Amino acid sequence: MKQHISSSQFRMLVIYSTCSTSVLSMPLILGTLVGRDAWWIPLIGTVLGFPFILLFVIMSRWYPTTDFFGMSNKIVGKKFGKICGLLFTLLPLLTISPKLHYSTDFITTHLLKTTPPVVVVAICMSVVAMGSYLGIEAFGRTAEMTAFFFFLPLILLLLFKIPDMDIEKVLPFFRGDENHYIDAILFYIAITACNSVLLLALYPYAISDKKKAEQAFLQGFLIACSILFFITVLCETALGPELMTASYFPTFTLAQRISFGNFAERVEALLTVIWFITIYFKITLYLFISTRGIAQTFGIKNEKPLTLPLAMIFVFIPLQAFDNTIQDYEFYVGPAKWLSLLVGAVLPLVLFIIGALQRKKKKQSLLPKHTRQSNTSRRV
Repeated sequence: MKQHISSSQFRMLVIYSTCSTSVLSMPLILGTLVGRDAWWIPLIGTVLGFPFILLFVIMSRWYPTTDFFGMSNKIVGKKFGKICGLLFTLLPLLTISPKLHYSTDFITTHLLKTTPPVVVVAICMSVVAMGSYLGIEAFGRTAEMTAFFFFLPLILLLLFKIPDMDIEKVLPFFRGDENHYIDAILFYIAITACNSVLLLALYPYAISDKKKAEQAFLQGFLIACSILFFITVLCETALGPELMTASYFPTFTLAQRISFGNFAERVEALLTVIWFITIYFKITLYLFISTRGIAQTFGIKNEKPLTLPLAMIFVFIPLQAFDNTIQDYEFYVGPAKWLSLLVGAVLPLVLFIIGALQRKKKKQSLLPKHTRQSNTSRRV
């Protein structure tokens, strides 16, 4: 049975998948790389990363009834298409470990201090596995239902910390190393725009109204990047560059400093709501994409039986991959970044160029009109 989601549900999935752990980690990583200049990196990174989102949108117009796996098969043939699909599947499989490890550290540090990490991961993955097994309709509707609980704490955090902003804490500008600026911008593009390529596993085939889905993709990406920008600015101007990089969870530290008389206290508890929502949908999407990718690559007709084995593997990956937070950080800003750039930027760009040449040869438009077809096919 084919499953579909609405454009508003897809928009929330774009926001959640783009924010995810970056709500907590982005200020720390950018501050570590470029110091007091971290605030403008999201602005430049969003501008430079947005063309890749447009590229994904154009490719979806070419093949409105399929997903990334079908697109690659149509562009380069089934043989090379399977190779592209395998590379696509490796991105969530190999980059899930730092996200799970970072998430486990946050829970065991601030919430369940005496609970063994393996128990924490197992409980989390049981819920994730259920969401992935039920399919995109289930967690798509859940994403839409949780929107209020995501935006309300976020708005409260922004409102309560605006009075504490001090622009002098980020002065002077542009005093760092140019290479560090490049690393920071590439990291931001990799984590936001390039990782958004994974959404092509359910876009555009799973949304009936292609035009609204396209708008939801663009809007969701810009909203998520705006959130990351404001979070980074708040952390840097309220905490200062030194304290921001000294805390492993700077956004949580920022929320802990909110005190509005005797009324608004312990706002960091609301921040955990934001983080739990975003990271749940991020990991659920990663598990769903991994099972779908393996099924598509190896010709398995029903991918649901793969959900539980992969979920069990995901339980032990973060526990075995890293011994400490330093290894987690080094992998996240190193190999994970370059893998995201390869799969999310280089691979789609190569497919786009080949596809554009093919369409030009066939005298087809590079930007065709939207189809109003509602009966989308799930496989090619």
